[in-house]
Amino acid sequence: MATKEIIAFGIFQDGLNVKVAQMVRKNGTFKIVSLEETMLSTPFYTEERLETSEISKLPDAEPDLSDLMEIEPESLELPGMAEFEQEEELDNLAMKKEEAMPGLRELQNFLQIFPLEKGKIGLNANEEQVSYFQFDASFAKSKLLNKLKEEMLSPEERKAKYYSIDYILNPNKSGLAFVHRGKFALFHALRDINLILSKDRYYYSFIDTNEVALMNLIRHNYTFDPKEYVLLLYIGLDYKVGIVMKDRIHVKTFPIIVPDTNPDRMRQAIFSKILLEQDISDIAITKNVILIGDQVTDDDLDFFRSKGTEEDNISRLELEKLQSIENVDVMFDNEKIARFAIPIALAWKTLDTKNNDFFQTNLLPEKVVQNQKYFKIAWHGILILLLIFYFAFSGTVKNLQIKQDKVAYGQLNYAAESELRRNRGLIGRLNEIKKKLDILETNFDKVEKLSGNKNLWYHILGEFSKVLEAEPISWLEEIASTKQGFSIVGYSTNRRSIIPISNLFPNGIISQIIKYDLQEQSVWNYEISYTYPDIIEVKKQEQIAVEQTIEDQETMTEHQKVASQIFKESETAQTEESIKITEEKVGASEEEINREYRHTLDVYFAGDYATAIRMLNEFLGKYENHPLAYNANYFKGECLYVLKDFQGAMNVFEKIFQERGKKAPDALLMLGSCWEKMGEKDMARASWNNLIADYPADELAVSAKYKLSKLEKK
Repeated sequence: MATKEIIAFGIFQDGLNVKVAQMVRKNGTFKIVSLEETMLSTPFYTEERLETSEISKLPDAEPDLSDLMEIEPESLELPGMAEFEQEEELDNLAMKKEEAMPGLRELQNFLQIFPLEKGKIGLNANEEQVSYFQFDASFAKSKLLNKLKEEMLSPEERKAKYYSIDYILNPNKSGLAFVHRGKFALFHALRDINLILSKDRYYYSFIDTNEVALMNLIRHNYTFDPKEYVLLLYIGLDYKVGIVMKDRIHVKTFPIIVPDTNPDRMRQAIFSKILLEQDISDIAITKNVILIGDQVTDDDLDFFRSKGTEEDNISRLELEKLQSIENVDVMFDNEKIARFAIPIALAWKTLDTKNNDFFQTNLLPEKVVQNQKYFKIAWHGILILLLIFYFAFSGTVKNLQIKQDKVAYGQLNYAAESELRRNRGLIGRLNEIKKKLDILETNFDKVEKLSGNKNLWYHILGEFSKVLEAEPISWLEEIASTKQGFSIVGYSTNRRSIIPISNLFPNGIISQIIKYDLQEQSVWNYEISYTYPDIIEVKKQEQIAVEQTIEDQETMTEHQKVASQIFKESETAQTEESIKITEEKVGASEEEINREYRHTLDVYFAGDYATAIRMLNEFLGKYENHPLAYNANYFKGECLYVLKDFQGAMNVFEKIFQERGKKAPDALLMLGSCWEKMGEKDMARASWNNLIADYPADELAVSAKYKLSKLEKK
């Protein structure tokens, strides 16, 4: 039996350009029916129109969209105009027409060629309203959403609830979160157009960011070496971005701002931006490049290929897993596929919701999701309801008869049970006392056993912590309990560190040592098994340690205790006094200072380094005594470095290093880079060696060693 054809639409807005991809799924095959686009003369609405809308106000709880994503269009009958807010929306329709820009009418004329009411719709979010945040495994998954809201939203935004938030959690426990602030203009435009073009409600499947849509296509259609980086270079009309992936997960995203429209100068500017990101990140992102978007031509391919080597893989987007990409009369070539990549990705995900290659993200407002959960009832559905009613009625009658019989039997047995209860009362109380004593004895045994195991494992973990603190280039990945004892799996960049780890507990046996080379750094993977230490001996050692701690505390003089307390109170008072002085001096609250600081960093991360320096100088001039001034000064040094003012950058980094704060290792690393750019290799070598010597446990020490090895090869 042939499967019914299912329709889906991907609608993508890039500035004033709107693209629509119409696709179908039948018998497991995905086909493109049409790819159309239009250029609007104005936006859909004025800013005032969007600000007064209430539809995107979201609940604080995380929505569960799993059931909605599984619903097929043929099993749905969305409410008609009379069933769903008809009177309210028709009353406001005239007002919407007056407030709408000409662009809304143009979009209406364009969309009427598509049967939108017959399928699902996937939309893209406006990237200008989306903020991204990368996080790691330090966030507990059970409280992840609340933690992300605290990190990405101000208290006022969380209270107002005019946002939509979602995230991607990668297998390596890293993640990418994104939040959309304000209203979805494209979604609102479709709702208004729906009232005019069709009596049936449009069905909205999801809203995704452009970034997620592009990564979905690559994850589903390409296979790369897990160790290699892949650069997705999207060059659209307004939206231009570089997305770096590795092993199917997101690494970083950098915006591309190209004010020049000349094709040759635009290509050169984009290539310079890529080289700058590669230099800052110190990762090779030009070996595998996939070009996507409106402004990707054969000339662009030739240009980027001329900048690489023969081994580099530079190509336009191709979708080999899209089995059939032809209509009856139209063939869609790779150039058009690349131009319509994002709407194709949106429609494809709508049709293939169970595909594990697609990120299951959704920014669609929860209110819309709930309103769409209407199911149709055909004649067979009515028959089923009648059968259910019949069986329910029959069951109710039988249940009443059973209850009456139960009451009668209860009355007959009451007298006999009363006599029996009187005779069994004493025996019952004695049995209860015996049972409580047995439970109490059993619980004592469990507590004793659990307490012993807890103390033993506390001792084992404590010993591992001590040895790993002494060997900072070693770490554990797994601890497992066995019948004979326990075993560990760990890594170390110093093979000699494995021996003291194996001697920590009785009968330590090294069962495996494997060497790996990661970015010119040797790492040894080891497995060691032990037997449990004697619990009695462990308790003796703990008692000795407690007695020694008490003795040390008693030897502390009263003067030392008072001095310690005064120091703590002074330190706290200094921090509070610093913030208080800053607020009194500039007349700004702590929240306003933090907001200005975040806005300055947004400009920095957008790549406008000249403007960022100006804003950082203004911030430092107003809040020179605020704790954030330290970080602001460091970012000023990075801006100067990118703009090739190496001497100015060195002055900033030397000041940061002299303060010996948390950015001191970063400052030493950047000082070495400045010396290297100025041709002073000996000074660069000295800076990196100082970083390794002063901060051996810092992760930047590994970067310093890598830069030293590269310097020696030049």
